Amino acid sequence: MFFKSYIPEQERVEANRKLPKLLVEGLLLGGTGLGVFALIFEIAADAFSVAAYQTLLAIHGAAGYHMIAIWAFVVLSVLLYFGIVPAYKAGSYLRPNAGGSGPMVEAIGPGWLRWLSWVGTSLFFVDAVLTIIISSISAADVTMLVMPELAPYRILLAEFFAFFIMVVLVLMGPKRAVPLFLIGGGAFTLFTLGALTLVGVEALIHPEWAFLTDGIIRRLQAANVVEHVVRAQQDMVALGTVIILQLFFRSMSSAMLGFSGYEVIPASGKHAARPKWKVISVALTLAALFLIGTGVAQLYAANRWQIPATEGYSTLLIEYEIVATQAMSPGVDPTQIQVTKADELAAEAIYAEEALANPFEGILGGRIRPPQPPPPDHEQFIKDVSYDIAVSRAITQTLAGSVGATFLFVAGTLMAIILLLAQGGGYVGGAAVAANAARLGRLPGFLLDDRIGIAIIWGVSAVLIPIIKQVVVVESYYAFGFVSAFIITSTAVFFVRNDVLEKKGIRPGSAEARTLRFAGARGMFASYLMGAVLVVEKTHALYAVALAGAAITVFQILVANGGFKKQDVRKLIDVIVSQTDRFKPHSGIERAIEQARQRGIADALEDLHHEGRLVKFNVDFWRVQRLVAYLYNLDPKVFDKGEHEDERIEEPNLILAEAYERAYAQKEQILKRIERYSHFGIFMFIHNYHVNWIAPETGRSAETVQQAMIHILFPLTPPEEIWAEYQAFKPVRQPEEIWQFSRQRYLWAKDQWPNLSDRITTIWTLQDFGLLPKDISFDMVVTVANGKEFRRIHVHATAPRGEQRTMVERDEASPSGEEDLPFSEESS
Repeated sequence: MFFKSYIPEQERVEANRKLPKLLVEGLLLGGTGLGVFALIFEIAADAFSVAAYQTLLAIHGAAGYHMIAIWAFVVLSVLLYFGIVPAYKAGSYLRPNAGGSGPMVEAIGPGWLRWLSWVGTSLFFVDAVLTIIISSISAADVTMLVMPELAPYRILLAEFFAFFIMVVLVLMGPKRAVPLFLIGGGAFTLFTLGALTLVGVEALIHPEWAFLTDGIIRRLQAANVVEHVVRAQQDMVALGTVIILQLFFRSMSSAMLGFSGYEVIPASGKHAARPKWKVISVALTLAALFLIGTGVAQLYAANRWQIPATEGYSTLLIEYEIVATQAMSPGVDPTQIQVTKADELAAEAIYAEEALANPFEGILGGRIRPPQPPPPDHEQFIKDVSYDIAVSRAITQTLAGSVGATFLFVAGTLMAIILLLAQGGGYVGGAAVAANAARLGRLPGFLLDDRIGIAIIWGVSAVLIPIIKQVVVVESYYAFGFVSAFIITSTAVFFVRNDVLEKKGIRPGSAEARTLRFAGARGMFASYLMGAVLVVEKTHALYAVALAGAAITVFQILVANGGFKKQDVRKLIDVIVSQTDRFKPHSGIERAIEQARQRGIADALEDLHHEGRLVKFNVDFWRVQRLVAYLYNLDPKVFDKGEHEDERIEEPNLILAEAYERAYAQKEQILKRIERYSHFGIFMFIHNYHVNWIAPETGRSAETVQQAMIHILFPLTPPEEIWAEYQAFKPVRQPEEIWQFSRQRYLWAKDQWPNLSDRITTIWTLQDFGLLPKDISFDMVVTVANGKEFRRIHVHATAPRGEQRTMVERDEASPSGEEDLPFSEESS
């Protein structure tokens, strides 16, 4: 009952038929949008980049106990795949263009849940800033592998990375920067799949390679790349159940970071190829499998090779170095390791250094961190450390000039690149959420430009990078952002409004509706459990996140209402939609409603254009746009769809949807106003030109000429109606925005009149020369319906003195197929 597909069969079958093309759509920047792989490579670089540090954090949180970290990650993986993924897929089906968890609540959630959208926007923005910080610092850390001499400039390098990606996105724009993400994300993903497969197989076959681990770590410590090493201090059997559970939940809270960036995939699906829900759905599934697979493979290898948590350096790269040394190089034989006097002297220096450090200072933080013991007895320490140094030297020698060295260089370079590009997820996702909030009137209007949002996110990040410095510091704060997105999206899906279901063809209360809500319920269970673990284990970070989120939320409230006093939205809609003069918003919600009104008018005009109802005016569409923009007080930019030029994005909430619909409902009125100014231009021609044919001596008055010109130029309009309209016409000066359109109609009439009037003007000329009697009538034929039909018009050359009778009598439309006849104003 809870697993019936909520997607109509025909829609599902059609989407599956298109899937092969949707997988690779946009990889070469062709097609109408990004397909599954392109979307993953472009956006999920943020998610995939966590392969660099998810294992490190899981082991770090478990105090170095690998089995605890593995079980914590397995539980998280189950929660992700069977809870978060179904909820996000359901949300993406209902509203693929939502653009984040906050807008998702506005789009599909009930009114009483709307407060979550404010919170979601705030926390997502915090998450975006933390994404930049953690990605840039991690990229700097990984760069140390390729260029260890840059270690003293680590923070400066992180600042440069954050600045570089910001500049690229601002100069190129998020959408035009897609190739950068496709190349980097694609290369990293394919390389990681192959390399991690090799790591897993080698770890299964060769657990004895664990002897290399301490040598690699000693070298990294000597180069100041690794600052702290977290190892298990005793056998896990000796730990009590309470301690194991505490470490398990702590590891869960740290390993959650392995799913960061996942929430950006649906938020950034606005670039996806159609059907968008299918692209986003498959991308969500594949991304989850990648995250889970890379985490499991890394943790398995870390357990087999006893790799501890190395703060400042990736566990994944240590695994790569072991494989590069033993599988791609001559290898190191543990029986051939020679400890030299220099190695022993180096070990003596390390002993002295560690002895002077605070030996009992905890390394984990929190209530359950075990103390770091002092160095063991002098002789054993020197023996162990000097051996590690000798192993490190042997690794360096065996890698020199080998395939393994090339492999490590490629691995480190790709890791640095993907971590560098991972900032794009924070920049693009954060800017998209800020733009949606600006569209809702909750943030300043300038944030509608993604470039400005990107620059602001960079500015905040640049200030915080030198303060935070370490990945293990920021991860506590970071997790709250994306877990809150999981919570909000899942809750919105479970409480989805019935009208949203009905628009998708899902009957409320049906098996399909229950299945969809069950997907939300599973997401709620998984995300609420994650949230509870975070609150308990990362309480110290909760206060700062809550404070930042509350500050941004208060700012949103101030911007939306123009102060703390809540505005009457219903009254605002009535005033703004019906306004005739230019409206100047004084609050964010006023601006949002006004912009929704403008979008409604613009889309109504666009539809009139596509329906062919503007063809009869024979005027460039941009002139019509300019006219309507003036008449309805529209910002000309409203006609520029930008990156969404091929689609119409739904209004983000019910308030703006109502304002939009009420404005769009003026469609027929818009057409009438355009026609009015079309007539104005033709009337101006008649007003200026009719005097050339006035001849009182032959009984041809001004009114006689005007009526003849009116009825010949308007053959489809009832004579009484068009004549009454002309009589009400006054030749006044119009603003240039109106006259630029009416002038075209004036010129059209001026061009058409010689073609249409040859018979009547010839008769008038003969009358003026006395070659025809004054009172004469005749027939004229004028084409209509784009030349496919024509009308026969009976014209009286003059009207008897004192008689105000209609000059023109019209026959019904005759069938087409006659001779080609002159084109007329209403021929469309």
